[in-house]
Amino acid sequence: MLDISKKLKDEVIIKDEVYRINLAFDNVLRVLDIFNDDSKSNYSKIFIALGFLTGVNLMDRLTLIEAIGIYNKILDEYIKLSSLSDFNNLDLEGNPMPLKKGEKQEKRVYSLRYDGDYIFASFLQAYNIDLIEQQGKLHWKKFNALLVGLPKDTKFMQVCKIRSWKPSKGEDRTYKEQMRRLQEEYRLPDEDF
Repeated sequence: MLDISKKLKDEVIIKDEVYRINLAFDNVLRVLDIFNDDSKSNYSKIFIALGFLTGVNLMDRLTLIEAIGIYNKILDEYIKLSSLSDFNNLDLEGNPMPLKKGEKQEKRVYSLRYDGDYIFASFLQAYNIDLIEQQGKLHWKKFNALLVGLPKDTKFMQVCKIRSWKPSKGEDRTYKEQMRRLQEEYRLPDEDF
């Protein structure tokens, strides 16, 4: 959550040293994408992610357990994605969270990777912000606040609404067919992120 009463303090203490964290939105997206790279071991992914975030190779300074702890702390304190108000119980990549006993699985309604065109267009439409020009500048928490605050008339929010649509009683058969066609058109690939 973005606390507008305080300045953003993006740093982590690792073994009594303070490291600035690079939380530009594009850097955070790169970090999240690392975990989809099957050519790298899980061990190296953690250290690569920490390298992107801190700008320092910490492989020779930390154990794997320490690195995982620091990465998880950064995720929890700085990167945690606010939920879109209409699409609760999603993780950072828009995937459904694990279910509690008796709960029904919700389908994924967005992907930061595959919905890049819609997100870009929506930021330009709603805020006149060119995300390409903001790479390395726009803070993740600001990006996140703007993303979850997008108006319903933006392409990204329209696509999310289509993906989350479920038929209900009283809806016209033609409308249901149209929505099912749109859901197929905007269906996300089965991959993560």
